[in-house]
Amino acid sequence: MTNMVDVPEVSFTSRVATMASMASIAMSYQPGLLPRSVGDQAILTGLTSAVNYGLVAVTGSALEGAATSVVGVERMQKPGVAAAAHGVANAALVAGSVALRRLLPPREGEPLRRATLRSAGWVGAWTGLTGVIASGILGAGELMEARTGRSHRRFVGPGALAVATIAATALTARTRRDAKRDLLPPPVDPLPLSDQAAAYEQRQVAKYEKVPPLTRSLVFGAGVSAGLQGAAFVESLASEGIAHVIRRVAPSMSPFANWIGHTVTLGAVGVAAVAGLEYVNRQADAGGAAVEAAYNKQPTMLTVSGGPGSQIPFDTLSREGRRIVNMALSADQITEVTGKPAVDPIRAFAGIASAELVDERVDILMRELEDMGAFERAVLCFCSPTGTGYLNYVMMETLEYLTGGNCATFALQYSLRPSFISLDRVAMGREQNRAMLHALTWRLRAIPEDRRPRFVVFGESLGAHTMQDAFLHEGMNGFMRAGVQRALFIGTPAASGWAKRWRANKEKTDPDGRVVEVASYEEFLALPEDQRATAEIFLVSHHEDPIVKFEPELAVRVPAWLRPPREEGVPRGMRWRPVGTFLNVGVDLKNSTDVVPGVFVARGHDYRADLARFTSLAFDLPTDEQTMMRIERALRERELEWATDRVQAEQLQRASEALQRQLSQWGISDLSGSLTAPTS
Repeated sequence: MTNMVDVPEVSFTSRVATMASMASIAMSYQPGLLPRSVGDQAILTGLTSAVNYGLVAVTGSALEGAATSVVGVERMQKPGVAAAAHGVANAALVAGSVALRRLLPPREGEPLRRATLRSAGWVGAWTGLTGVIASGILGAGELMEARTGRSHRRFVGPGALAVATIAATALTARTRRDAKRDLLPPPVDPLPLSDQAAAYEQRQVAKYEKVPPLTRSLVFGAGVSAGLQGAAFVESLASEGIAHVIRRVAPSMSPFANWIGHTVTLGAVGVAAVAGLEYVNRQADAGGAAVEAAYNKQPTMLTVSGGPGSQIPFDTLSREGRRIVNMALSADQITEVTGKPAVDPIRAFAGIASAELVDERVDILMRELEDMGAFERAVLCFCSPTGTGYLNYVMMETLEYLTGGNCATFALQYSLRPSFISLDRVAMGREQNRAMLHALTWRLRAIPEDRRPRFVVFGESLGAHTMQDAFLHEGMNGFMRAGVQRALFIGTPAASGWAKRWRANKEKTDPDGRVVEVASYEEFLALPEDQRATAEIFLVSHHEDPIVKFEPELAVRVPAWLRPPREEGVPRGMRWRPVGTFLNVGVDLKNSTDVVPGVFVARGHDYRADLARFTSLAFDLPTDEQTMMRIERALRERELEWATDRVQAEQLQRASEALQRQLSQWGISDLSGSLTAPTS
């Protein structure tokens, strides 16, 4: 029997996929919108390699099946035939893919399917080029075997590995050179108030002004490559096992057995990933509902939800809701900072558990506002929280300082999870906000205009998305219809439909120029005077904020922000690649908010440094510079104080629990209360 030395133990497609994924490692070293740690780089490199492996494996196995069906299974076993067939098929794939890309050049406003087809041309060309190289290596091995009479099959894998390693090393070195040109200056607090701010700045300088050494990067890449080799081998064994079964059970499907095997194996990985995400969601829900030691007591103020006489039970407010009501400013605290008489501000919050249905949550919040006298206050601020239910306390406290407490801030919760895993709750948040806006509109119209409160809205991150999309397809008309006089949105996600439509056609959606988008307070001041005078809806979006840039379309289409002229903060060395750029910006999301309590910076998704001034500007609540400086100082001091209290309370709770466990082992009865959390 002839020894089939031309067929490697690991399939040809698996070798091609491994080579392509290793060469793609260099892509992961492109500069991102924000600096990455070694761990973040590991995540990005692993994801980039794995996704490239999957795409090339599925594409290549389909091509291999087509070549086998044309040439014939038996002929593919003959020396030289397989290498030639694979080479011709992959060369044809390269030619077809290049032609597809040229037939579908990028166009402004093009349909997503057109961009997807063009990106498929990228993947096809990448797969085909790698396949041609792999065919050459396989053919060289077969030629050596024909001349020497000895099997050189064992050299095919190392040869492919060597080629991929050389390519990855060269591309990585070039990519890192580009990264050095794009180093951002470290973020600083414009109003540093403590030694803590100086220490934070020193850490940021070290983080932003250094690129890891080339040797370390290459060693790290080699480690990821080794892991990828192992994962590829396991995937190859699984897919080959499935293919073997198909060949025995359904011989007519033999040419495409490898394609089916790779598809099923990678599909199983996808199912496992979905199951893992479900587990993460459940854990996040539990965390969002958890009771923190620092906020486990009902507030005593009469003007906050969960307090005495409130319509909304304290235990239904969720973790973030309990923070919001417990951290409310009192009239005395406001006066201490502003030097002016004040009243206790209103803070109302309906949690997910406060009522089962959207309409019920709207009703209970409206009753809460009525009972607290919110419609008699000077300013009503309807907020849409982030995924966890978080409301930015810098904005809330600034509003309360500027109005002397004569305001009501309120929100409806739609999720308990962090924003990036709450995307499935956007529809509920949008509809909930829309229902609340309808209720508020009718209630405000019943108030004589000369006594009607100023009605403003606020949203941050996913909260900006869910609030804006309550006005989807209405442009500025939606805000006017609802009676919204002013709005402030910070860190608007790229997925916001309302923001997308406004950016795409500002003249139609906002003919009077009432909407303005800037990256900083200084950038707003630099606008023409007439544009500043008409601004009523403010979008504050940092150029390097990945949440503002991240969207599914990144996987298949070059975004406007990567085309010239580039915004300040977008690296010049950052190049678009199908899927790769999507993963790059996706990993940047993890580092989008590097928050240190009491240190306010404007970088990534952290908007605290400018937020007090934007609150004054957007809601038309002017004040003098001295008062603003006192407010800025108080905001930083309060944030640090509350963060310290949270840490102390958590540590005391752990110590108390440990003490109780030890006493229980000794047979001593409960001594709860011997350790108590600090109160503010």
